[in-house]
Amino acid sequence: MKKIAFLTCMLVIFTSVYAKDAAAASAVEPLRMDFEWLGEAGDGEFAAEFSASDFYTEEDGTYMLRVSVYEREYFDMVAVSLLEEGDTIILNGEPVIIKTLECIEDGSVIINGGLESSGGHVLQTVENTVYYEVDESGAWNYLLNGEADLRLDENFVVKYADSSNPQAEYGAEDFFDEQAADLSELYFDYEHTTVMVENGLVTEIIREASSGTEAENTAVGSGEVPYTVRISRNDLPAFEGPGYDYNYVCTIVTAGTYTIEEEEEDFEGYLWGRLKSGAGWIDLAEAVSDNSEVPITAVFGSEQIQDDGTCVEYIADDTENPMTTLAFRPNENLKNVSFSLLGIDEDGNWIQEEERYTISELSADSCFVAAVCFYGDMTAYGISFTDEEGQERHFAVHISGRNGSLILDEYGE
Repeated sequence: MKKIAFLTCMLVIFTSVYAKDAAAASAVEPLRMDFEWLGEAGDGEFAAEFSASDFYTEEDGTYMLRVSVYEREYFDMVAVSLLEEGDTIILNGEPVIIKTLECIEDGSVIINGGLESSGGHVLQTVENTVYYEVDESGAWNYLLNGEADLRLDENFVVKYADSSNPQAEYGAEDFFDEQAADLSELYFDYEHTTVMVENGLVTEIIREASSGTEAENTAVGSGEVPYTVRISRNDLPAFEGPGYDYNYVCTIVTAGTYTIEEEEEDFEGYLWGRLKSGAGWIDLAEAVSDNSEVPITAVFGSEQIQDDGTCVEYIADDTENPMTTLAFRPNENLKNVSFSLLGIDEDGNWIQEEERYTISELSADSCFVAAVCFYGDMTAYGISFTDEEGQERHFAVHISGRNGSLILDEYGE
């Protein structure tokens, strides 16, 4: 097989001596898949990235999935063979000027001295049909093709492997029925996820095991990007830039694995990461911290409000001022829930001024939504309750005058 690969490589290079005289130098770009054809009636497979929340249903009941489509970076063999000194090949999105090109016995193409040289590259062949670039570990490059909405076969299967469950398997009932909430933390990254399409329908999704949470988080602070972090919390704020003085953008409310594309330390010494999704910058220490002991979280209601009838709503009787909607989501079953307007005593402590709404029980699978008015930077509301251990807890919620984010503070009473 090595001799065949070598002869094939030599043949196309020999052919290029004559072809080059008639062809002007041009950049060799990766091959691209026709996803419009694939989505209509085609067969194929590709790498994709999405989360459990990207499964949805059309009005006619069709099961759908929205994905970011990635392709392995393949190159036409003849196009590569025509490369000469001074020509260009696009590798991992960057133009590489050809200085030297050599074909070796195993069929590989060595560009600019290979991996042992600064700026060098190695291309290997797949069954003598296409080339792909490899790094020191043998891994190849992926390209983002774009977004796609794919129809799912009604009997589609998801095979999801991770360190805790290497053989998990799910069907349509798991992503579109009541069990869907239990899968909210599942995340499918393009380096480990393959989508299979037959006759234009997704029939199977395979998510291979990655290195696990600990390995993902070890890259934080390394300066080597991109990398992934595992975020377990559902109340992580994101900002326009790397620091708390930048404007608040949104709250990351879906736990899962996220890609960090850039790191930067602010003047206060906090290390920040820029999310690949474009959502903004996050405090990396907060991102990997554990907030499992906090029995309730708070976000602006427009970001995540359940509409399945499990929300309890309170709307303040104030039509003269603009309303802000808050959503409180319990992480455990709570009792004796009280929502109040807070004030500050002479010692600077939060105190209850006016009770606005009470709930005897608030279960972990529900939420409490309050539409209220913030009359200034000092306005704060409080939510108190008895947790599952019988402890009475008190939290103040207010808007940061620094960046506009929502702050939830526990206080004693």
